[in-house]
Amino acid sequence: MSKKNYYYLDASVLLEEDFYQTVQEYCRTVPDLAFVLDGGIYHEIESYRSLGRVEEALTLENFINLFAALGIALQVDTAGGFDPSALAPLAQENLFVVTQQQKLVDNFGELGESVTFLHVVQGRPVPFPRGISENGAAFCPDRDIYVNPFDGEKVDYVYSPRYGYLKLDKSKAFSGGEGVCYRTYNGLFCKLYFKKHITYVNYKKLQAMVDMGCSMPYISWPLDILYYRNQFVGYVMEELSDTRSVDDLRDDNFSGFRILDRFVIVRNFLKIIEYLHGRDILVGDMKLDNILVKPNGDVYLIDAGSFQVGDYACNVCHAEYTERIYTGDDLKHILRSVREEYFPINKIIFEILMMKGPFYSKDNTEIDGTGSRDFTYPMEFPAEGAAALPYHYKMWFALSPAMRQYFYRYFTEGKVTYVSEWLRELDLYIMAKQKAAAKRAQAEQ
Repeated sequence: MSKKNYYYLDASVLLEEDFYQTVQEYCRTVPDLAFVLDGGIYHEIESYRSLGRVEEALTLENFINLFAALGIALQVDTAGGFDPSALAPLAQENLFVVTQQQKLVDNFGELGESVTFLHVVQGRPVPFPRGISENGAAFCPDRDIYVNPFDGEKVDYVYSPRYGYLKLDKSKAFSGGEGVCYRTYNGLFCKLYFKKHITYVNYKKLQAMVDMGCSMPYISWPLDILYYRNQFVGYVMEELSDTRSVDDLRDDNFSGFRILDRFVIVRNFLKIIEYLHGRDILVGDMKLDNILVKPNGDVYLIDAGSFQVGDYACNVCHAEYTERIYTGDDLKHILRSVREEYFPINKIIFEILMMKGPFYSKDNTEIDGTGSRDFTYPMEFPAEGAAALPYHYKMWFALSPAMRQYFYRYFTEGKVTYVSEWLRELDLYIMAKQKAAAKRAQAEQ
């Protein structure tokens, strides 16, 4: 007796252009076919309508109606793509998961090799690329054939092939983990590496980044390489003014910003991450003082020279914002994975929204980041009610249920919600709060 063929289709693939043709092809060529939809698709339709994205909502509704008319559709509940247990009986036959989301590949992978993951490329379903979240080997020659490292503290001028000779303003220096930044002419900023970071690998990475360019204006991207007496010493970027770091803002309780502004700041930060990840670039050394905010809520990411680009590793890390503690040798030879990047992403957005860390408790203040990493926030609202809750718990329950689930699933189960899903939920939350505020203001007039 032949096994039934189940095709789980999520919203991400149903919204691919002309996917109905793929559905027609399946109906024509696949025997004993059944399509499987997630109950969460109705929430997605509602979300798209709330965001004014009517075309997406109608497309999903039309597919639901089509499958109902064909009479070959099942519905399951996977708790927003986190829990594959409802698919386990189907995996005993032939189960195909067709999706554009890495999240489903990660979370449904526990069903084992009986599941085939597909995604759509140029209108055709093809095997989902495995290994996208695995660590790779970084470019790291046995000998640093460079570049002679030297101490640049006494350097007053540097040379850029693009901008010419640049005088360094030594009246105020900004020191970081890899080097020191100085102001120069015409709104430019020069970063000179410390001696140990003047390496052939950093030089080649910067060459690649300068050639690549960056169309995202909120990233302090390297504009050109800097030299001193024909020796590579660093790079030049645009100077940012009227900004404060998220680290500084958090210490000041985000003075000057409303609570809702913090959600906007998180959204703007994640848009930058979405841009970088879409180009296979990881931040690597992600921390609060590398994220700058203007008074209007615009967010900028600095220290781009340390990003992981191609097979050039990020050779610095901040233990408090790193899931895995890298040794000095690891930082040279191992490429970080996309999944590892989500530890600092989740921790940073949690700290911006909650004003506390995800592992905070009365016994773990997280001052130095070396305490317990047990998540201390419950999913269920406590019986004693809101009045008895400390402020950070009140903030926790002010998040949308989906946001709480994203954090809870990540910090307790290691299950990632990727940037695109976070952005949509933030858009829904911000829009709902803005509409509510406008309605209140209208009622008070």
